[in-house]
Amino acid sequence: MKLKRSWLLRTIIGIGGFIILYSLVRHFTGISLGETAERYMFDAFTFLALGIFLYNRKLAAEESRKKKTEEQKPPA
Repeated sequence: MKLKRSWLLRTIIGIGGFIILYSLVRHFTGISLGETAERYMFDAFTFLALGIFLYNRKLAAEESRKKKTEEQKPPA
């Protein structure tokens, strides 16, 4: 099953939303995981989002390349 670009975008939005919500909860309630755990969590989410973004760009380039080759083919 191939991932669609819209799902990748939604995943990135979800990660960003989780980071914002967690930061707000931590700020207003004082509940936290600990400084070291939070740093690792935010680093992991950042690299995950970056990886998803790069994969999304790769899929976009492949779609663009495929569309361009289909336009250049002479009609049968």
